[in-house]
Amino acid sequence: MHKQQINVLIAEDDELQQELLEGYLAPLENVRIAAKVSTGDELIAEATLRSDLDAMIIDLNLGTGRGGLESYSILKLRGVHLPTILVTGMAPHASVTYDLGIVDIVEKPYTARRLRQAIDKLRNHIAYQAFMQAGGLYVPIISDEIIQKTPADILYIESINRTILVHTRHEALESKIPIKVYESYLQDSYFYLTHRSFLVNMKQISRIEGSDIFFDQVHGEKKALIAEDKTHEIVSYWHNLQKWL
Repeated sequence: MHKQQINVLIAEDDELQQELLEGYLAPLENVRIAAKVSTGDELIAEATLRSDLDAMIIDLNLGTGRGGLESYSILKLRGVHLPTILVTGMAPHASVTYDLGIVDIVEKPYTARRLRQAIDKLRNHIAYQAFMQAGGLYVPIISDEIIQKTPADILYIESINRTILVHTRHEALESKIPIKVYESYLQDSYFYLTHRSFLVNMKQISRIEGSDIFFDQVHGEKKALIAEDKTHEIVSYWHNLQKWL
């Protein structure tokens, strides 16, 4: 199963420790180092200005100036809430990091296995956040196995030659659940039956051209259709939805 990419900011002032961390992260599936900083001020600036970050790995001590924990606290006060792993040679009291919402504390010296455990914990935390933001709802996909996605993971659901395909940005998953059942289940999650064969996540549409609905994905675009008699209704609804997103 495809793991969602995590774009990580690293805050580490020691070059050797930074190289070690990069080396341990390199083999991990879909973990991308999006930014590297060495001071608290740089950490605050990068995390505040960038919109492509999913998480942070920060050292407790960042040389002179603000430390990692102080910088993280300032970011939270500014409304920047990025799941974070704290790397340290001396772990702070557990109550301090718990109140701040640190996902995991990795004490130096650490192994690749220990960092991988922290990344797995980070993935689970991000997945739980996405689940709650989606209203605490999972969408079941039943074929040879049972897979669960959040509504936000799904671009659209297609019925083609009696086969149901659930389209995400990375793959199309076959399901035995009829499209009408999905329509009823997802009626409060901005899914709309735009065509008898397409149940569309209106929040995931990138553009509409005539009767074609387009979605951004990892490689190229995917496309769903609008029934001719629903074109005006769907386009108007989508435009109004954009004003609220």
